Amino acid sequence: MPHTAPTSTDGECSKAELLDRINHLGGAELIAVNVRNQLAMDPQTHCHARGTLFLLTEGLVIVETAQGRQLSPSQTIGWMPPGVEHAVQSYGPTAGFGAFLTPQFCGDLPAEPTSYPVNPLVALVLQKALSWPHDAPLDLTRMRLLLVLLDELRQSPARPLQLPWPQDARLLSIARALLGNIASPRTLEQWARWADISARSLSRKFVLETGMSFAQWRQWARLTQALEWLATGRAVKDVALSLGYDSVSAFIKTFRQALGTTPSAYFQTQQRKQAALNPRVAADQEA
Repeated sequence: MPHTAPTSTDGECSKAELLDRINHLGGAELIAVNVRNQLAMDPQTHCHARGTLFLLTEGLVIVETAQGRQLSPSQTIGWMPPGVEHAVQSYGPTAGFGAFLTPQFCGDLPAEPTSYPVNPLVALVLQKALSWPHDAPLDLTRMRLLLVLLDELRQSPARPLQLPWPQDARLLSIARALLGNIASPRTLEQWARWADISARSLSRKFVLETGMSFAQWRQWARLTQALEWLATGRAVKDVALSLGYDSVSAFIKTFRQALGTTPSAYFQTQQRKQAALNPRVAADQEA
């Protein structure tokens, strides 16, 4: 299929056009597009020839790879290296920008899926890049902006996969089963018996393979599930009880300790950040 130019000046394109562009290494070194749920979120495992940056202005996505699950709420920048198989699932109304880099500009970025806190300069460069042509190399002015974008990312604190999978088959079976029954009250000892492993080995291996204790991993698994449900509009009380917490207050306390705010305020905070970083989008939503 021939490589096509943008169909509009704001980076909008069809899904077929997008897939063609992000797997085509000719043309612009950076291709930026507006993304929406049906356009960019593919729950089937796939990979791209280009590295992918995505900045959400609304919603929540979870990216899953063979190594783990990456949580990317709005106002974070997600990074997916080229050639890494992954699946993407969105929760709630989701919108933002996607930017696709040719491999020669990916070398200084992490070799694993990562997320970064967003900043106004990165958001501004991505917005400007929406109008750049896709079928020709970047001119000098645009190349300078691309280098600024990469420099900003290199100086930002990277956050690796937030819920890494253990590699041991027994531990992985526990992790998968726990995600399938997130409210399970089973203790570490009970899970160890279920997987035919000693509790001591389970505890030690979980830290070695994920960097988290079993209790920490389960807490993050529950928080990930909580954000998925909250993004779709479920009530805080319903989420807390569905996760197996004894009380709503216990859930709110855990949520605040991990994410710095309450469940009900979390997405409101993301919306305020969106308005501060992207006044044009906020104004359009209010119109």
